[in-house]
Amino acid sequence: MVAVCLDDLSNELNNINAGYCIGEVLLNYLMFAEDICVVCPSLSWLQRKLDVRQAYAESHGIIFNCSKSVCMTFKAKSAKSNVTPLLTLGGQNVKSVCKYLGIVLDTEFSDDKDIQRQLRYEYCTANKLRASFSRCSNAVENVLFHSFCTPMHASQLWCNFRKSCMQRMRVAYNFRCRALYHLPWRASVCSHQVQCNILWRPEDDATCK
Repeated sequence: MVAVCLDDLSNELNNINAGYCIGEVLLNYLMFAEDICVVCPSLSWLQRKLDVRQAYAESHGIIFNCSKSVCMTFKAKSAKSNVTPLLTLGGQNVKSVCKYLGIVLDTEFSDDKDIQRQLRYEYCTANKLRASFSRCSNAVENVLFHSFCTPMHASQLWCNFRKSCMQRMRVAYNFRCRALYHLPWRASVCSHQVQCNILWRPEDDATCK
């Protein structure tokens, strides 16, 4: 039903030939259900697309949630300073953000800030695990390890970072493992994982088969 209501809007946005070319395909917007992501190389074209959206909404009785509409900008390599976009939608200013789905996106395409976000989460989780599960069994500790120490949100996207940030990330990860298993601060985390065989789970073999 949502796709039918926004089908004409899709055609109007396609008529505005402003976006980025990926191969021979022009990408100027992404649409999923009621969410619309508009992509533009300049602020003037982006404002024009927002005006088209607002005019379509008024003519079809659709209300866009302006409070949840945000703008994310990425600085070109040749740019000397960041420019805060001044965009409006429905008479309200569109606020700028640098986070999407919990991932910190830097305007200079650096992953250092997102690594720092995960770094704070590592130490926070370590203190919570040490305070809440100080007397649990080894089996429970292994379950907690796979639940809290193994997954790292969006770490697969890290590709542009400083070595010092990744070094601090490694230190924080080891600190969290030592806090969970009550290891001395000089103890090797890798050796403990190998000795206890906690990096292997029975379902891993089932997955491989």
